[in-house]
Amino acid sequence: MAHMTDAHRLFLQSFMSKFILDAQGVKKLHKMACERFQVDCENIAQFVGVININIKPLHLEIKKGIAEDHDGKQYYCLVNTSENSLLRSSTDYSVNELELFKKMVGQIVASESGTMSSMEALNLVEDLVKRMSKKDAQDMLERMERDKWIAVDKGSIALDTRALLELDSYLEEMHPQLVVKCNMCKRICLRGQSCEECPVKLHLHCASRFFKGQETPHCPNRNCNADWPHEVPLPKTKEPGATQVNEQEPPSQARKRRR
Repeated sequence: MAHMTDAHRLFLQSFMSKFILDAQGVKKLHKMACERFQVDCENIAQFVGVININIKPLHLEIKKGIAEDHDGKQYYCLVNTSENSLLRSSTDYSVNELELFKKMVGQIVASESGTMSSMEALNLVEDLVKRMSKKDAQDMLERMERDKWIAVDKGSIALDTRALLELDSYLEEMHPQLVVKCNMCKRICLRGQSCEECPVKLHLHCASRFFKGQETPHCPNRNCNADWPHEVPLPKTKEPGATQVNEQEPPSQARKRRR
């Protein structure tokens, strides 16, 4: 087993206080940990891989994912890999709150848009065995948004990146007929664009990349090739100074590219 250094331990300790960081945050944390203990900054994938080997017996893993919104921003998240991971947050949420969240997940997955309204979520308290007020349910929603389990935008609720990373196995097991994977990135796709002639579905950011420069987009399924029935999302402009973390790129190649 690869042993963790003090740099790995500092990185993990800092990461555990946040649970989820975007790629730039991980890059900065990685650099800080390496510089603190004056060690060479190895490839981020290798660095995180050593940590994952050591925390695997604890049923923990740092996983990389991409937000489902148009930005397609990359995130790293510390997830629980034990069975029935929907109960991972039982120390932060009551059994009744988790039951409400479970019902929310089911309704979000079953919807065509991959979302539900805040009002629909609050009304689900009527289906709970144990009584919960809508005020308490609203408080739970605010905490789940703060903890990055759900994303709320103008009264619309979706599963946030943290939930998609931790609940991927749960979603596929509990909703096998409803969960579709993006034809491009092969990750679960709840919010995206669907072909009207076949089961193909694409994340907005994946559709933006795939159809870039095509005047008449067609379904990426070669056996279908139907006209794409949606307006292709325009690629988002990167924020000033933003760089993409390519965790598969060896350090030697990165050095050559910078020269």
